[in-house]
Amino acid sequence: MPDAHLDRQLTSAERSAGLAELRRLICLPIPPVPEESLRALHEAACSDTGGSQASRSFLFWLAGQPDPTGYRGSGGLELRRLDHQLRAAALEVLNWWTGPTRSDEPLYHMLRDLEVRFSSLPGSDTGRG
Repeated sequence: MPDAHLDRQLTSAERSAGLAELRRLICLPIPPVPEESLRALHEAACSDTGGSQASRSFLFWLAGQPDPTGYRGSGGLELRRLDHQLRAAALEVLNWWTGPTRSDEPLYHMLRDLEVRFSSLPGSDTGRG
């Protein structure tokens, strides 16, 4: 049974307040790409450590793509495996990614680079190795 409060009509004041909030949100500036954080995660992802595996898994998880090494991570839980600096970078990237962006290309460019770098590894999921 639907909630009764969902079926009620908004008052004029509620409607005006809601429209004002939408106007405010639409006018907010789009946050800049967190380039340093993306770069730090990319550099870590290129290595061969637990932190690099977690960085790589996190970045591919953001875009809903599999890690090209075949590693099956745990999405956001990979943040727990990162050191303080990389965790802060990942959270900054996540915050940027969840809002409006001018372009998603900075992340996808990085993912293409990582996919090429790791696709030739034995057991990779890309089918090119």
